[in-house]
Amino acid sequence: MDDEKHVRDAIKLLVDWSAFGIDDVLEAADGESAIALIAEERPQIVYTDMMMPNTDGLSLLRWIHEHAPECKTIVISGHDDFEFVRGAVKYGGMDYLLKPIDAGQLHEITEKAVQSWNEDERERLESQMRSIRMNSLRPVYRDKLLSSLVDEPGSYYDAKASFAQEFPELAEGAACRIAVVAADTMHGKLRDKFAAHTDLLLFSLTNICNEMIGEPRQGFAFRYWNTHYPIALLVWSRPERLPQLLESINDGLHRTFQARVEFGVGDAHPFPAGAKRSFAEAETALRHRNLLKRTAWIHPFDPNEPSRSAELHFSDFDDQVRLAIRSASKEKIEEAIRGWIERVRSTNAVTMEHLDLWKHEFQVLKSRWVKEFFPGDDAEKRLPLESADLPIPLNDRGELSLERWQEEMTDSLVRLAELVRKAAQQENNLIYDIAKYVQSRLDSDISVQEVAAHFYLSREYVSRRFKQEFGETISDFILRHRMERAKTLLLNPSLKIAQVAHMVGYDDEKYFSKVFKKAVGATPAEYRRKPGD
Repeated sequence: MDDEKHVRDAIKLLVDWSAFGIDDVLEAADGESAIALIAEERPQIVYTDMMMPNTDGLSLLRWIHEHAPECKTIVISGHDDFEFVRGAVKYGGMDYLLKPIDAGQLHEITEKAVQSWNEDERERLESQMRSIRMNSLRPVYRDKLLSSLVDEPGSYYDAKASFAQEFPELAEGAACRIAVVAADTMHGKLRDKFAAHTDLLLFSLTNICNEMIGEPRQGFAFRYWNTHYPIALLVWSRPERLPQLLESINDGLHRTFQARVEFGVGDAHPFPAGAKRSFAEAETALRHRNLLKRTAWIHPFDPNEPSRSAELHFSDFDDQVRLAIRSASKEKIEEAIRGWIERVRSTNAVTMEHLDLWKHEFQVLKSRWVKEFFPGDDAEKRLPLESADLPIPLNDRGELSLERWQEEMTDSLVRLAELVRKAAQQENNLIYDIAKYVQSRLDSDISVQEVAAHFYLSREYVSRRFKQEFGETISDFILRHRMERAKTLLLNPSLKIAQVAHMVGYDDEKYFSKVFKKAVGATPAEYRRKPGD
C-alpha cells in the first residue's frame, strides 16, 4: 500500500512471488482503499508506506492489528522516524525498511513473513482440529460424567470441577429427577426406519430430547451405557413438570417419525446422591408395567404398587415340550407351546421381570434338552444359533404380541427337533456302519477301544449306543458272529480246527475250543461229527 505507483511497481518486480507460492498480488493507493481491500481479500502479507493520503500507515497498521491480525505487515518508508518505527513494532510489523528498496533485504523479509504466516496457519489449523475433536467428544464426555454419577454418586466429588463446567446449572442439594427410555418396546416404525443402525437411532432420539428440553437448559438427555435402557434424561429445573416435558418430547417424536416411546420416571431426590435412586425408580417403573396392554406412554414410579411375582413358570411345561421335540412333530410342538401361551394369556399381566424369567427358563431348558438329546462332549454346539437377547415381539400398538412370541418359540423348537431327528438318523446309520466294520474284522483281534478309535468316538458312547440298537454289547456281538462263522467253517472237512480258529480271530486253538464249547455246548470236533444237530 503506497501512494507512489513506481514504489508499488518496484515491489512487484523485485520479489519472486512464485518462489514463495504467491499467485495474486493486489495494490492500493491509500490507507482507506487498503482497509477495504484487506477486509475483502484477507491477504497473507501487507507492504505499506507510512505517509499516505486519507488514512496513514500507523492507522492502517492499527486497523490490521485489530481486524486482520493474521496478516504479516512490512513497512517500507522514506522516513527514518522513531515514532514510525515504534508504531510499526507496536502493531506487529515484521520489519521497517527504508527507501530506496534494497532487493536483498526485501527478499529476506518476505521469506520470513511467508514462513511466519505458514507457521501461524499450521497452528490455526491444529487449533481448529483440536476444537472440532473436543466438540465431537464433548457429548461423549458428558455421557460419561452422568453415567458415572448414576452408577456411583460419589464420582461427582471426584469430577466436581468438570460438572461445574459442563452443567453449571446443577447445584448440590437441589432436587433432580431421572426418566429412562424403554428401548425394548420401541415402536416398529422407529425400528424399521433405522433397521440395524441402533447407534444412529439412539443418537437421534437423544438429540431430539435435548432439543425439546431447550434453553435455558432445564435438563440433559444422555446415553447411559450400562443398562437395557440406554437413554436417560436428568432434569433439575422444575422436576415436577418432567411428565409434561416427556409428553412434549413424544409429540416431537411423533411429528418426526410418526412414533412414540415409553418412559419410566423416577421421583425427585437431592442431587447428586439422589440421581442413582431416581434412575433405579425409573427402571422399576418400566419393569413393572404391563406389556400386554399399554395404558400410558409415561410410567411414573409408584412406591405403593404391589409386586407382581411370577406364579407361572415355563419349567412347568418341561415334560410336554421335551416329548414334543422327541416326536419331531411340528404339530405336537405347536400344541405344547400353544398350551404355554394360553396359560400366559390367562394371567392378564406380563411384566419385563416375568418375560426375562421365562426367557431365561426357556434357554436353560433348551440347553438341558440338547445335552440329553446329544450326549456327546459337543452338545452345546448342537443348539440352534439364536440371539441371546432377542427383541420383544410386539404388535402394531407396541404391546407384547403373544401370537408372535408363540411363533418364535415354536420355530426355535421345530429347528431343534429337526436337528434331533437328523442326529438320530445319522447315529443309527453310524451304529450299523460300526456293526459292518466289526463283521469285516472277525478274523482279527478286534476290541471295543479299537472300534471307538476308528470312528473317533468314545468307548463309552459306542458301547451304550450299540447296546441300545442291537440289544447286546459289542463284545457279545463279536462273539456271536465269530461262533456263527466258525460253525459254518467247521462244515468244511478239509479245514483243520486250528485253521478255523485262526479264521475267526483266535490264534490259540485250545482257547478257541474252550470258547466254542461254552457258546455252542460242544467242542469244535464234537460239532463237526454231528453237523446236523
